[in-house]
Amino acid sequence: MKQNDLTIIGGGSAGLVLAVASARLGKSTALVEKHRLGGDCLWAGCVPSKAILKAAKVANYVKEAGKYGIKVDGAEVDFERVMAHVTSAQDAIEKEHDNPERFREMGIDVIFGNGRFDSPQSFIVEDREESRKSVLGSKKFVISTGSRPAIPAIPGLETGGYLHSENIWSLKKLPSKLLVVGAGPIGVELGQAFHRLGTEVIIVQQSDRILPKEDPEVSERMLTYLREEGITILPSARLVKVTDHDRSPQYGDRHNEPRLRHYSVNLDIAGEACSLDVDQILVAAGRQPNTEGLGLDEIGVEVAPTGICVNKKLQTTVSNIFAAGDVIGHYLFTHAAAFQAAQIVRNIFFPGSNAIDYSAVPWTTFCDPEVARCGMTEAEARDKHGEVDVFAVELRDVDRAVAEGETKGFIKVVATKWTGKILGVHLVCPAAGEVIHEFVLAMKEGIPLRKLGSMIHVYPTFSSIVWRVAGKWLAEGKLIQTVRGILSTTGGDENKQTHKLR
Repeated sequence: MKQNDLTIIGGGSAGLVLAVASARLGKSTALVEKHRLGGDCLWAGCVPSKAILKAAKVANYVKEAGKYGIKVDGAEVDFERVMAHVTSAQDAIEKEHDNPERFREMGIDVIFGNGRFDSPQSFIVEDREESRKSVLGSKKFVISTGSRPAIPAIPGLETGGYLHSENIWSLKKLPSKLLVVGAGPIGVELGQAFHRLGTEVIIVQQSDRILPKEDPEVSERMLTYLREEGITILPSARLVKVTDHDRSPQYGDRHNEPRLRHYSVNLDIAGEACSLDVDQILVAAGRQPNTEGLGLDEIGVEVAPTGICVNKKLQTTVSNIFAAGDVIGHYLFTHAAAFQAAQIVRNIFFPGSNAIDYSAVPWTTFCDPEVARCGMTEAEARDKHGEVDVFAVELRDVDRAVAEGETKGFIKVVATKWTGKILGVHLVCPAAGEVIHEFVLAMKEGIPLRKLGSMIHVYPTFSSIVWRVAGKWLAEGKLIQTVRGILSTTGGDENKQTHKLR
């Protein structure tokens, strides 16, 4: 049995960061992956979705070219070439960054195959490349096996087949009519992308608003924008039944190639029954952790429905086994997984240990305009801090947005009264995922709004919205208003005294 300092189960974002860091520290490292390196982000999430979103944005620019004085005739979407663009982006990243040989050259033992724990100190894997069983002993283990699409139990859905965030990238033809189940980030991003490429899109959301993890004002604004584009969005709606009129084999598995079909679907919309026909169904109803088959129960690793249970040091209930990424169910983002991986490196290989700090975790939904958030919503801030200051700026007041004709959006900042400490930022605008980082640094380092307002921001940029909203603290903040009130009162008394002396 080979002994390692660290063995990582899962070659996604967290696993790759851990493997590289461990190898560079001179530790013997093994990385076990059942399919291919890169994880959900490269093959089903971040990379392909951003690639198709770019293609969709270009299509939308062409459609709206007339408002910029440019005539475009005869433009059409070649869906096969769009998907080839998606695949080329994935292949380029795999070749340059996630190629197994790159990691093997660092001294990492990369093993492809399924496996399970035999004990807290050993992991048995069916090595697919070597066609043999390997037993890996290790001082420390990290589980980073990610997550997969959660599929609701809807009559007819499983037998009829459906799309999800993993198999959708094998589509060869553009659907003419697509039903999207779920209006979270995945449903909104892909729904908007396929609409812009020429598909009629209907999005159903069981809760009463889209993007339910965002501030309600953000959800309301994006609902308006998406409907203005022509996307049908049905809040307080659920899919009740699916009837498949094409009896060919199902394709629920990620590796089977989906194709266009014909469905009748029954919906419940706020208590009202409704039916419609579509030729494709995309399920975007959340994620579930990949914990099955690892033998975790047998070795004492506690698993909850949301994922593997870890403490603030990212240790499981077995002290030498850690976990990171989607499989622990905290923040299902690639950047959060990498952040957790770096924390584990610190806690395993360096003296002492640190609790992970989630106080400034940003995220972005890459629809158009983008939606970015860091920190608390206004309601959350009021629940925790009582009275707070709220500052907002509309994107139409930002000169760069006006110049580019991209004025849909706004920024909303929630801050403490008196000091202007930033508690939450909610941003809807082009490049929101880039602009948000100035606020992330400010929140992480305790930089108040007044200091952001004193920084020089390049003009004209979308980032100037940071300066504008920070400037609102000077005009509208509780501290400033109070000081003005005192000065006004004091000045009035002095004037009265002067008048008496005269």
